[in-house]
Amino acid sequence: MPKISFVMPAYKARFLSEAIGSILSQTSSEWELIIVDDCSPESLREIVDTFADPRIRYVRNERNLGRDDLVQQWNHSISFATGDYIVLAADDDLYKPSFCEEIIRLSEKYPQVDLIHSSVEQIDEEGKHLWDDSILPEFTSKYEYLHWWLTGHSFTCIGNFAFRRSALLDLGGFMDFPCAFGSDIATPISLSKNGVANTRKMLFCFRQSTQHLSADSSRFKEKLEGISKLSEFLRAIRYEEPDNPEDKAFYSIVNEDYLHKKCVYDYFNLVVKHLPLHDLFPYLRLCRLADWKDKTMMTLRWIKRKVWD
Repeated sequence: MPKISFVMPAYKARFLSEAIGSILSQTSSEWELIIVDDCSPESLREIVDTFADPRIRYVRNERNLGRDDLVQQWNHSISFATGDYIVLAADDDLYKPSFCEEIIRLSEKYPQVDLIHSSVEQIDEEGKHLWDDSILPEFTSKYEYLHWWLTGHSFTCIGNFAFRRSALLDLGGFMDFPCAFGSDIATPISLSKNGVANTRKMLFCFRQSTQHLSADSSRFKEKLEGISKLSEFLRAIRYEEPDNPEDKAFYSIVNEDYLHKKCVYDYFNLVVKHLPLHDLFPYLRLCRLADWKDKTMMTLRWIKRKVWD
């Protein structure tokens, strides 16, 4: 039976006990948990030591890797995994009790896939439900998976995937984008070539928190470059044209015009609309894949939002 390696790069203490407890509550026992303390100033070891379970291992980094290069931290952390599948867990997110059991079931039903995806429930800092992700078909081709992500039907946050360890290591680990912006998207897409197995329930809880990197306004420059690099990655995809009529429909969306519009959409919605006036034009210059028409449109949308707000 396949074994799941939950790898948890940890820095924050606030939700750590709850995050560990959600893994201990798994209905399957075929898992290990490696907690990699990223040189946290908080006493994470004391929290870990309250859980007496031989499947839990604790490692402490000599320096804080995530501050300089989050993807380097991820790739360092997964080097300790021994399981057949790797789940990159966060120190504040939660897994439903049947998560591990369902990952194993899908891995045995679809042995060809290198990627298993769970739909997501978003919760707030108090653990209250915010919203649910879409439910994808139990098996999707690489064309269908890319289609559902591009059209916004599939929420991605790295922790809702189980990666076949051998395939992830063959890829060289998680793909390195600035501050990991886009790494959680490009890596799964790269590992979807044999299709994707999907859970039919929300088995992963993503905690919406002000402590998440995605909410860090000091990293807007890196986020814009991450959006640019992700767009370039998507444009470089060269899938062969499928024979299956259904996949042909999914394949047709991957075109230059659609991908350009998505890139500009992300520039605006993830960064530009949040900017104060004094940063607007310097940051628009960093939207390097947008032309002058795109930047004019984003400026007008920014003005409209400020007027209506």
